Amino acid sequence: MGFMTFFLFVGCRGRRENGEKEVQAKVPVTVVQIQTADIADYLELNATSSFLEKAVIKSPVAGYIEEITVVQGDKVKKDKVLFKIRTKESTALKNDSLSPYAFSGLITIKANIHGMILSLDHPKGDYVQEGDLLSTIAVPSSFVYLLDVPFESTSLIQVSTSCEILLPDGQLVNGRIFSRLPVITPGSQTQRYIIHPSETQNMPVHLIVKVRIVKRLIPKAVLLDKSCILADEVMQHFWVMKMISDSIAIKVPVTTGLTNGSNIQITSPVFSSADLFLSSGNYGLGDTVKVSVTKKPNK
Repeated sequence: MGFMTFFLFVGCRGRRENGEKEVQAKVPVTVVQIQTADIADYLELNATSSFLEKAVIKSPVAGYIEEITVVQGDKVKKDKVLFKIRTKESTALKNDSLSPYAFSGLITIKANIHGMILSLDHPKGDYVQEGDLLSTIAVPSSFVYLLDVPFESTSLIQVSTSCEILLPDGQLVNGRIFSRLPVITPGSQTQRYIIHPSETQNMPVHLIVKVRIVKRLIPKAVLLDKSCILADEVMQHFWVMKMISDSIAIKVPVTTGLTNGSNIQITSPVFSSADLFLSSGNYGLGDTVKVSVTKKPNK
């Protein structure tokens, strides 16, 4: 009886120990390596598109607009006929059947520069006074972006330096800071800069864009994908899960720097280019854990 009891006890213990070894599952993970690349810290501000050079067309007489030969957006050459205005005197005489005088009284108004019609301020048939604004013509080559910079940030911006212009549709255009106006806007306390795009653009005026200017450039920075960086609830402490063997990962505290797209700079500690870091399956793991790598980075 004692022998049978001992046999059953040993058998159960052996099965329990074997069972414990079988349930030691490894966490499936993917890993990546560090990257080395230049990274920059940007000052990002809004800018507005505009034309620096414009010409206004005004009525030289009082009368009625009899003809308009252009529409908004038309490109015109200098001396092209834009309007024909019949003077109020000729209109009055024309309607007077008893008057012995007959003259056209038709005034032709031409473009004074090469450019594009920005606005038409009166419709055909409208009565205008002498000096009333009829149209505005813009010079396409004078297209710029106007950047208003808070005064405390003006020390970060140098004339003749390059910048990036991000359009609302996602298009990225290079630009150059052309000049700085020596005036501060009283209400907002901003100073205006003029930015020339590197290529001719067919853009509307008053378009709001983002302008990015490099504040600081760090060459050959050590970068890790954002998915590798873990943090506490208050985002004060950061760490990564680093592989120390083919199947074991450990928790390593890190200090982060700049962010560039999907990458974050690691300022400390110093890692090797051969080190591997968990990029998925890393959330909620302890200080040391057994893992199973399902995908390794391409070499």
